[in-house]
Formats: sequence, C-alpha cells, structure tokens
Amino acid sequence: MPAGVNRQKSDARTERWREHKLALRKEFVDATFRALAEHGPDASMDDIAAVAGVAKPKIYRHFADKADLYGAVSERMGEILWQRLLPTLNLRDDPPRVTIERGLEAYVSTVDEYPNVFRFLMRSQYIELMENGKEIAGVIASMLKEYLRSLDLDDEVAEPSAYAVVGAVGASTEWWMRTRTVSREAFVAHLATMIWGSLDATLRAQGVALTPYEL
Repeated sequence: MPAGVNRQKSDARTERWREHKLALRKEFVDATFRALAEHGPDASMDDIAAVAGVAKPKIYRHFADKADLYGAVSERMGEILWQRLLPTLNLRDDPPRVTIERGLEAYVSTVDEYPNVFRFLMRSQYIELMENGKEIAGVIASMLKEYLRSLDLDDEVAEPSAYAVVGAVGASTEWWMRTRTVSREAFVAHLATMIWGSLDATLRAQGVALTPYEL
C-alpha cells in the first residue's frame, strides 16, 4: 500500500481519537455541572464520577488533574455567560438604560441558573473568574469609549468606569446569591439604577444630560 494512503489512514485515526477524547472531556464537564447541581459547590471527584457513571480513574485519563477539570468547568461557564451577555451590549442602537438592564438580566439570570457552579468557581477558580471579569470589563470599556466618542466626549473615563461596574456587579451578585433577601427582579432593577446613576453622573460631568430610555 502506498505510503501516502497509510499516512492518510493514520491521520484519520488520529483525528477520530482526538474528537473522541474531546467528546469525553465534554461529557465529564457536563457531569460536573450535574454533580454540582445535585451535591452543591463542595461536590467531590467521587460525586462527579458517580454522576458520570464511570470509575474515577477514567476521568483522570482525560484530565491531567483535578485543576484541569475545574479549569474546563470555568471555561464552559465563561462560554455560556458570553453567549448570553454579548448580544445585550448595544449602546449604539438601544437607549443606555435598556442596554444596562438587559446586560444585568443576562448576567444575573445565568448566575441564578447555575448557582452552585458559580459558588464552586468562586472558591476554587478565583483567578479564572477574575480573568473573565477583566474580559467583560474590556468589552464594556470598548463599547463605552465608542459611545462617548459618538457624543464628542472624553473617553478616558471609559476604562475605570467599566472596571468599577464589573467589580460592583460581581460583589453585589455574590451577596445576592448568599442572602436572597430580595427577588431577582428587584435586585436587577436596583443594580440598573445604580449603574445608570454612575453613567449619568459621568456624562453630566462633561456637560451632557441624557434621558435613560431615549437614544
């Protein structure tokens, strides 16, 4: 058999094996989400293996260690959050207050859907969560810079404002998850008022007064 044919078959087998391993990793991440929902943020590797229906050593054949699995969980959660959050960030076409409310609802509803995953990540993957927060702040800063430029305003305040918003929302949401003393709707409305007040004050400092629900 020609060498080229052998190489193609070998490459095909390698690709199938790679796809198989990726599929198994995905299944184990799915199982981790289910184990966290069932057992809480302190779910153990034994819990995860039981939910996955495999012996624990099989998980370690597809993840270097526990940190590798937890990193994959963090990555999955980041993907879910971005898929829901990015479509809401549109200061160009929507009034500012509407954009703020939609973004907050997307974030808080995701936390509310996966509370134990977020609690788990806050305990074990704090650095990864901080990195996700920086990415979100960067996107908000870019959007805010474009918005301020469209009003012929100084955009230097965009970055510190974006990081302040992300930090405040993150800390407030952690409090809400822990206490649940107000409804999700009331919590989102309060955050929206706080963030709009900050944006409004920033704009007024440059001599611009906007109506929150008008472009």
